[in-house]
Amino acid sequence: MLTADELELFDQQGYVVVDDVLDSNDIDPVAEEYSTALEAAANDLHARGELSSTFSDLEFDERYMALLSANADIFYYLGISLPLDYGGLAPHLVRAHTGPALFGLLSNPKVLDVVESVLGPEISTNPVQQTRLKPPQRILSGAMTTYSNVGATTWHQDFGAVMDEAAGTDMLTVWVAMIDTSEEMGCLQVLPGSHRDSELSLHCPGKVNPAENYIPQAILERHGVDPVPLPVGRGSLVLLNKFTEHSALPNVSDRLRWSFDLRYQRTGQPTGRPAFPSFVLRSTGQPVATADDYHQRWWDTRESVLSGSHEGPLYEQSRWLANRDNPVCA
Repeated sequence: MLTADELELFDQQGYVVVDDVLDSNDIDPVAEEYSTALEAAANDLHARGELSSTFSDLEFDERYMALLSANADIFYYLGISLPLDYGGLAPHLVRAHTGPALFGLLSNPKVLDVVESVLGPEISTNPVQQTRLKPPQRILSGAMTTYSNVGATTWHQDFGAVMDEAAGTDMLTVWVAMIDTSEEMGCLQVLPGSHRDSELSLHCPGKVNPAENYIPQAILERHGVDPVPLPVGRGSLVLLNKFTEHSALPNVSDRLRWSFDLRYQRTGQPTGRPAFPSFVLRSTGQPVATADDYHQRWWDTRESVLSGSHEGPLYEQSRWLANRDNPVCA
């Protein structure tokens, strides 16, 4: 559980770093599962004629970077939520990684104890969750440089990733460091206290990738505070209020930067992405999800998205596109 000082810092500043929550027993199974998932993804793309080599002689980090350079579609196999802009994607790329080790990370009691400190004992997942596998920025090109799961992560609020129905939802971002993450490697940075207005800041549509919305500099400067970088060690967590303005520094190292954005909320409140599933992970009275539940419901959702039978929109991108002509977005 968080200490009183940590809870006060989170309340006052909109973020808190919780060091060394997870150890190798928690992290290694996820890394091993991802190594297997990368192998399967490479073999699938190779069998489809979309890769000339699977780079099977390389270790995970180097292999992922080589595969990404050869075919950027490799990332779709490793994300942990379905893509929102799926209209131009082949069906085999509309997918989410739903392995039992990943579910074990989401439902890890150490993580949920921290979450309970903020949200209380009735905890569910919020489906806006991400894998961040970021190679050195220098090896990226084109639109991939602005894709936040691989390249730069622009200034934003996590509430901007959900629909207005979640305005009153108690939502918490838990950023999990899979490796030591320095400033050079592209750690998070935050604007302390930027959550206090409890409102959605103006976001502009991305200049290269319209879906990569960002808060322009003129809006950031209104707080009158400097960004605070948050280098952390492997297994540490960064907690963010849904209104906290944050981004990530570019990865200017020679190593792969790996983290997860996990999202939690109080059970029963709107998720802001109703077409995607939410799972009860801790409760005093409700049954909690299992790894099998997690896998099956995500894949059922995939089928409903591909068939067009899902209810409601996946996301409201139009509200940001309307800001395209705003002078602060120039």
